[in-house]
Amino acid sequence: MSDPYERCKEALDREIHHHGIAGRRINIRCKALSAKEAIGNPDHKDYPIIKGREVMVEADFGGVKGQAFTDAFENADIAVEDLLKMTLDTNQRRAVFISGLNAVFRHLGLCEKTIHCRDNEPKQCAEGLSSAIGVYQKVLLVGHQPRFLECLAANYDVRAVDLDQDNIGKTFFGVTIEPPEKTPEAINWCDLVFATGSTVVNGTLPAFMGFDKPVIFYGVTISAAAKICGLKTYCACGH
Repeated sequence: MSDPYERCKEALDREIHHHGIAGRRINIRCKALSAKEAIGNPDHKDYPIIKGREVMVEADFGGVKGQAFTDAFENADIAVEDLLKMTLDTNQRRAVFISGLNAVFRHLGLCEKTIHCRDNEPKQCAEGLSSAIGVYQKVLLVGHQPRFLECLAANYDVRAVDLDQDNIGKTFFGVTIEPPEKTPEAINWCDLVFATGSTVVNGTLPAFMGFDKPVIFYGVTISAAAKICGLKTYCACGH
């Protein structure tokens, strides 16, 4: 399968030329949002962004916003075509690129749900998981999203992997979080992979593409990239 980041750059390049915006200075501002700005005031306080493990980077393109979860960021004020020149070799650069891509594609009407849900919408989103997962019984959750794990553990046979060292080895809702090294084994075990869209920022996305197990990516981070690469997504309450 072709490199998803190159596919995203190629798609963005086509749209820049199609819409006649090549060579024009269009600012994309990326800033790290506070937890309250990003997710509001949910009843539960165990989300990674509230615990300080992640930040939400937000790009603004023509008044339209695109967001991306990341554990590292850098501020940027660049022309839209400068996204094409970026070397996507760090989480910081991928966060700028992906949030910018989300903002541009949302502005052009090519994707939707590029703004994270707020307050108790994450819980509402989790309550709709069964309709998205359907008949599959063994689910691998990639990325510790507490409400998703809670709902999945109550209805399916679940394994979960996460990059956060503070989560690995701990048990939540009867499920022990496993290290990323266990991912290949867990993929072989499961019927379906339910993976965070943040994989497109942390660089692990290619590992979840091109095998014969169904994969659903969740969240706003992967919105534009999923449209470009034809990936199945779940984001019931994104804006």
